[in-house]
Amino acid sequence: MYQPFIGTVLIPASQSSTISEETEHTFDSHYIVLEQLKGIYMQKRSTHEELIQRVKELEKEAAERRRAEEALGESEVRLKTVLDTIQAGIVVIDPKKHVIVGVNAAAGKMVGSPREQILGSPCHRYICPAEEGECPITDLGQNLDNAEQVLLTVDGQRVPILKTVVSVILAGRKHLLESFLDITERKQAEEEQERLIGELKEALAEVKTLSGLLPICASCKSIRDDQGYWQQIEAYIRDHSEAEFSHSVCPECAKKLYPELFDKKK
Repeated sequence: MYQPFIGTVLIPASQSSTISEETEHTFDSHYIVLEQLKGIYMQKRSTHEELIQRVKELEKEAAERRRAEEALGESEVRLKTVLDTIQAGIVVIDPKKHVIVGVNAAAGKMVGSPREQILGSPCHRYICPAEEGECPITDLGQNLDNAEQVLLTVDGQRVPILKTVVSVILAGRKHLLESFLDITERKQAEEEQERLIGELKEALAEVKTLSGLLPICASCKSIRDDQGYWQQIEAYIRDHSEAEFSHSVCPECAKKLYPELFDKKK
């Protein structure tokens, strides 16, 4: 490749007197051109070095970006593993569009639908039975923290859950993070307990007991009730217990009432 001469031309002093004005003029023109070429070369060399330095910087940035992307990928894998291991259902909802943008394995199992089918669906179709425009969080301003709610499954069933909703920032935007636990067994146990308590109350209501001091007549054995009326002892006991009476005569009273019967036996 042709390389232009760049530098300063030296003329011996003994020959300088023989140079004509035209030669001097030509020499000066060549000198100026050479100096300009020298400047262009230095400028291109500087630009070339800058390009090399910029390429190195871009390569360094690309390497750092790759490392960051690899770290982010590993972090996402770990996070997905943790979320899929948790037994509680977890979903992420876009509060503006009210669509599900994230769901873990437990939530998908509770809803009864594949994760791919749940993602992008309105939250009032799955998860929450509230109608559109009546979201407890965004529309009604409720604060759900360990609140008993209902989960709507894909086949229309309503599963009792214990639900917590918090606001989080993901990718620079506000989202709703919902976590919930299936409390079907607990609710069934509570209903069974209420049923047993009700049966016990009914049984206790049917049981009548006598307690305390009973004012009784020393002669006729009648008992005075709470209203001050005197009742026969059998009537009082019958009204205040489950006991029933059948009348008979004891041997001592029989002798007094029917002496002729006992005298004949002698």
